[in-house]
Amino acid sequence: MDRVNSKSIDHLSFAIFHLSLSRGLQWQMKNGKWKMKNASLLLVLAVCLFSCCASSRGGAFPAAAAFGSCPVCHMRVKAADDWTSEIYYRDGTKLMFESPADMMAFYTEPRRYDVDASHKDLSRVEKVTVKDHQSRRVIDAGEASFVYNSNVEGPMGPDFIPFGSSEAAEAFLAANGGTLTSFGDVTGDMVREVRK
Repeated sequence: MDRVNSKSIDHLSFAIFHLSLSRGLQWQMKNGKWKMKNASLLLVLAVCLFSCCASSRGGAFPAAAAFGSCPVCHMRVKAADDWTSEIYYRDGTKLMFESPADMMAFYTEPRRYDVDASHKDLSRVEKVTVKDHQSRRVIDAGEASFVYNSNVEGPMGPDFIPFGSSEAAEAFLAANGGTLTSFGDVTGDMVREVRK
């Protein structure tokens, strides 16, 4: 199934499943035997649709997608959320992450996650974006300053807090503690330290 349509299919399969339970699983007495009425086809269709969509969880989505699934935590991600981070690829697709820490976990060790091989290949990355902690505007991760191990947490707990300017990051660091770093300096060990 095309990942572009996975959200629509999720909704459709849920509706069919709900319909099969609420209306289709009606029993009727016929010739002295109880029989289900109209449920079999609807139930089989709902199960098929659910199973088709399951493989697209956490995979790549079109670059303009407003919704997706995080390949690290498997939660639904909305592009407009304050903590959303995204990795854009040259083929016009992107991976969406619930938080900068989830994106860093993937970026430092992509082989650990269930995405296709082409999206594990970091040489295909066009850009990586995060949202500035103060303004919530989208910024290039490569130009951002990050504070980690501070007393401020993201939606998934301890996180890498992104800032569009080093001055803002240093002011945040002075007020909230932590360690200052850049995107290019983040390692798998640092991510594991944040995630412990």
